[in-house]
Amino acid sequence: MYRGATALWCAAGAGHLGIVKRLVRAGANVNHATKTLSTPLRAACFDGRLDIVKYLVRHGADIHKTNKYNNTCLMIASYKGHLDVVQFLLDAGARVDERALCGATALHFAAECGHATVVCALLDHNAKILTNENGMTPLQCAAERARASVVEILAARPDVTRAQAIEAFELLGASFANDKEYYCLRMAYQYLHRAMAMRYDTRYGLLLKKPAEPIPAYDNWRETTTLEEVERLSGNAHALHMEGLCVRERVLGAACPDLPHPIVFRGAVFADEARFDRCLALWRHALHLRHQNEVSVVKDLLRFAQVFSQMIHIGIELPLSQVCYVLEACAEELRRGMKRMEKPQIIHDPDTLVEEYESNVRTALYLVAVAARLLDNATNSEQDTACSIRRAIFRLRNVRMRTGQTLLHMAADRRTPVDDFHTSDVCQFPCARTARLLAQCGASVDAHDAVRRSPLHVALLAYQLATGN
Repeated sequence: MYRGATALWCAAGAGHLGIVKRLVRAGANVNHATKTLSTPLRAACFDGRLDIVKYLVRHGADIHKTNKYNNTCLMIASYKGHLDVVQFLLDAGARVDERALCGATALHFAAECGHATVVCALLDHNAKILTNENGMTPLQCAAERARASVVEILAARPDVTRAQAIEAFELLGASFANDKEYYCLRMAYQYLHRAMAMRYDTRYGLLLKKPAEPIPAYDNWRETTTLEEVERLSGNAHALHMEGLCVRERVLGAACPDLPHPIVFRGAVFADEARFDRCLALWRHALHLRHQNEVSVVKDLLRFAQVFSQMIHIGIELPLSQVCYVLEACAEELRRGMKRMEKPQIIHDPDTLVEEYESNVRTALYLVAVAARLLDNATNSEQDTACSIRRAIFRLRNVRMRTGQTLLHMAADRRTPVDDFHTSDVCQFPCARTARLLAQCGASVDAHDAVRRSPLHVALLAYQLATGN
């Protein structure tokens, strides 16, 4: 149940027009909002219930009222692709260029979801091509999401320059090359070729590409600059994959929060093929990009713990340096997570922040357990890296769960949950090796949790539960 939801909000969201009418006749406030400032009208718009939308508006529902993210009813209807609701709201005077807190307009939401008819309706009501907080236009949003029909519509508009259209087609092709849902190498090649042909169309003057420097994570791939080079990509899956990643980073820029998703996807494909070196290179790059932009990396960190565990379990050599890099990133993310919880921004849900923090604490424990296994066999040449790992673990000595448990408590507790995707093949608790490493790196053996239990108390309880004594 949504916090603060009224009976009217629930009825509107569930599509029960008869109940909505009865509640309104009984005096229900049509503009009463939930804790996130969602109104009954917004709930009806989300589900595309035009009959309820019309009824609520006739009875005083405010079509301009926004939720806590300044997201309007027109935006949610556009996002969901409910053309009839969008048309009704526009005819009722909805502000077509209103911006959400992220800077996006209804046109952004319709474009990124591929709702071509909604895009056309918004344009017919003079929607402007604006940029969101990440500097992206609806055209770029559509191209980034591989929404070809919307890209074709927007790229043909007279207010879109030739250079913008070319980059949109490049981005569209690049997205087809690495998109998890819309992966299609035929479409990738088609749009990359089309964009390059447009660059060399002598009728309008040459628009030569300025590729960025090669990126190691992308196999140091050099982006194509001529039509002949593009044509050599045909039939070469790896080349199209790397070309696509390079194009995306050049066009979107390293600060774009949408940039890492296909990088992670391509890395996962490499992991499935047991090409772990390529997987780790791509995932490290994605982690770096997200950390650089202060975006949550909770899933990234767990993903590393999983693949590290998989490598150990099947006997693939895992470089200590890889574990060190991720442990340091985890320690930094926990520091940032604590700051977010202390001073949450309006876009942050406090409960979600706590859940993410605790997920990262558990992941930190898995990473320490992985490190403990590797440190036992560290070579002389790896001693500097081993010291860096211990410093990173030292930074983790005071992190706690809501229960007050430290990592040392958790390492000694048989009830500590373990992720079951590869991680449980390597990480099991209680674990003496992990507890020893934590203690060596500064974890307090006398720390108490919320019920005054020390790690020793927890360890004894685990022993009693295991032995029945």
